[in-house]
Amino acid sequence: MITLAIDTSAHLCAAALHDSDTDTIVAERTQDIGRGHAERLMDMIGEVLAKAVIGYEDVNRVAVSVGPGSFTGVRVGLAAARGIALGLGVPVVGICALDALRMVAEPQMKPETSLLVALDARRGEAYAQFFGSDVFPQTPFVASYEAIAAMVPDSVDIRICGSGARRVIEATGRDLPIVHELAAAPIAAYGRLGATALDTDTRPEPLYLRPPDAKPQSGFALARA
Repeated sequence: MITLAIDTSAHLCAAALHDSDTDTIVAERTQDIGRGHAERLMDMIGEVLAKAVIGYEDVNRVAVSVGPGSFTGVRVGLAAARGIALGLGVPVVGICALDALRMVAEPQMKPETSLLVALDARRGEAYAQFFGSDVFPQTPFVASYEAIAAMVPDSVDIRICGSGARRVIEATGRDLPIVHELAAAPIAAYGRLGATALDTDTRPEPLYLRPPDAKPQSGFALARA
C-alpha cells in the first residue's frame, strides 16, 4: 500500500510516499518555508510522485497532519489531502502533530518511561500531550508552561520532547531528560503513522486547541438602514 503523507501544520511544507510492503519512505520532499504552503504544496507532491516514478493512481491512502499548529497551515494541508483522496476514491486519515513528535522520540524511550510532548504555542503556552502513563491526561491540550510543569510529579520517570521542552524543564526546576526539541516531526513519521492508522468514515478535522488569533473587525461594520 502506498500512502501519501502531507504536513503543512508548522514551518515545514512536506510530502512523502510510504510503501507499507517494505515499510520504507520511497520518496520525500521537505522545505522550511514558514509561510506560503498553499503556493508550494501541490508542486511538491508532484515532485515526490515523479521521484518515485508513480502516478496519483498508485496512491492507496492519504495521511495529513491535523495539528495543533498554524491555523492557516493546517487548513491548507487538510484541504489538499481531502481533495486528493476524494478524487482518487481512497481513504484519508488525520495524524496529530504531537503523536508524530512522539514517534520520533520513541526509539530513545524505555518501555517503563513516560513521555511529555510539548510544542511551543507562544503566549507562554504549549500544546502538550502525555504518553505512557495513566496518571496523566491522555489527550492533547494547551496550557501555560507553569501549569504543565505542575502536572509532572517527582515520582514519575519522564522524558520531554518538542520545541517547548526546555521551557517546561525551566518551569519544573528539575533536570529532566530532553529527547529532542523539534518544532515539527519529519514527514517520514507521518508516512509511517498514516500507513497504520485505522480507516474511518469521518473525514479528518483540524485539531484546534485554542481559537484563532484573527478576529472580525467589528469597528468597521456599517450601520443598517
